[in-house]
Amino acid sequence: MLKKFKDSIKKSLLNSKGLSELVSIALIILFVVLVAANPIRNLGQTTSSGISNLNSQMQQVLNGQ
Repeated sequence: MLKKFKDSIKKSLLNSKGLSELVSIALIILFVVLVAANPIRNLGQTTSSGISNLNSQMQQVLNGQ
């Protein structure tokens, strides 16, 4: 499977249209990663905070406080 992928990349690089398509896809992926990085980090921090709060509440309930 990796060989098929490698061969298709080689064929697309030989074709100028294939090269431009490959570059455009790489740029789109880079743009999406750069745009989505901050919201994903914020989501991780929010999730971590929520889990910590839930853990504290569960400890209080289980300890009967």
